[in-house]
Amino acid sequence: MHSDTAGREREAAPARNPWLVLVVLCTAVFMLLLDTTIVNVAQVKIREGLNADLSEIQWVLDSYILTYAVFLLSFGRLGDLFGRKRMFILGMAIFTVASALCGASGWLGDLLGISGATALILARVLQGFGGALMMPQSLAIISNVFPPEKRGAAMGIWGSIVAVGA
Repeated sequence: MHSDTAGREREAAPARNPWLVLVVLCTAVFMLLLDTTIVNVAQVKIREGLNADLSEIQWVLDSYILTYAVFLLSFGRLGDLFGRKRMFILGMAIFTVASALCGASGWLGDLLGISGATALILARVLQGFGGALMMPQSLAIISNVFPPEKRGAAMGIWGSIVAVGA
């Protein structure tokens, strides 16, 4: 119980510029939600570029959202235990590295002796993991950095970005 209280006290300090914090949070949330559907647009090129079959393409599409959904709730609790900012930054780092691995999946597949499609699927799983770590922290951070009278506006902006990203 003590670690819960200590974590909340550390993170309850107001931000110098909460609107800048909101820009960072909204940008990250937009990227992670855009990744749920962006592959749909590029699936033909991915299939051709990685010489993937239909089953592999389905896994490329589903691996991200399945991983994201499985870990989303439990990762919210990690923010309570270990600090929301810390977990958000960790999630963003994982997501960013995984995004680079997605872009290098053909090369990565050759390096590891697996197909490029399999490397892409594994990188998408890692992306989902990072996204699931970021998403619940974003709302909690908004609640911490904005005073009650501005919190509604901040959450409204966040919600608009979520709608556009999805």
